[in-house]
Amino acid sequence: MRKRIFVGILLVGAISSALVADLFLAPWYPFLLLICVSGGFLATRELLELFKNPDLTPSKNLLMLAVSTILTSNWIPHSNLLPPAFHSWQITGGTAIAFYFAIILLEMFKFRSPGVSTNNLSLSAFIIVYLGLLPSFLIQLRWIGSEINPYIGLYCLGITITVTKCCDIGAYFTGKLFGRHLMTPLLSPKKTWEGFVGGILFSAGIAFIWTKFFPNTPLCCTLASIAFGVIIGLGGVFADLVESLIKRDLSTKDASQVIPGFGGILDLLDSLLLIGPIAWLFFLY
Repeated sequence: MRKRIFVGILLVGAISSALVADLFLAPWYPFLLLICVSGGFLATRELLELFKNPDLTPSKNLLMLAVSTILTSNWIPHSNLLPPAFHSWQITGGTAIAFYFAIILLEMFKFRSPGVSTNNLSLSAFIIVYLGLLPSFLIQLRWIGSEINPYIGLYCLGITITVTKCCDIGAYFTGKLFGRHLMTPLLSPKKTWEGFVGGILFSAGIAFIWTKFFPNTPLCCTLASIAFGVIIGLGGVFADLVESLIKRDLSTKDASQVIPGFGGILDLLDSLLLIGPIAWLFFLY
């Protein structure tokens, strides 16, 4: 537990410092780029290594390149390298489709016997969406309101990550203290309904406090900030259960042991992978 807290504090400090340093390098945000691309690359490698089925033989190198490039493509519209007519999602979505076509062509070239290619294509599509496209919504939060003030995007990204991870923390400690009723005994044996409620309440409170400290966060009122905390907390719980489903199905506890006290990159990012679209829609409307 002490190791987890110590490493967590170091990670929070390092990531926060990187995001603040990026303010002086707008709109390139190179530190965010480094964090996202390296995290996506390592998470893809971890996920692929969990699959031990000999009938699953997707190109690991091509998938790691695909995820890294999809995440990088979020920066292209903000780099003045292309005409402004190109929208972020046109580029990111087009990059994902191009890589998937390349994967299909590779499977055609590799085909020797039935029962392999469709499995490889299904797993490849899942990884491209799960680790490439969905986190891109989270990345795009950084440029919200950038034409007005670079701090606005930082607040949007900051509150989303903070609320999501604080929901995890609230659920953990509430479950430890008051947990009696198991929530999903097959997927995540340690999760309790008491922890779930505590996590949601904690995330709502953190969202409320955040908007008091950073009033330029584009949430119109107190009710909106609390609603944001509840909705993002729920999304984070769901995202965490998705990774639990993957790990239980593959009969493993942690994706790896690369981060002391946390496990792997996937274990660190699990609750963040699916909340990007939720937060993006929330701030968009």
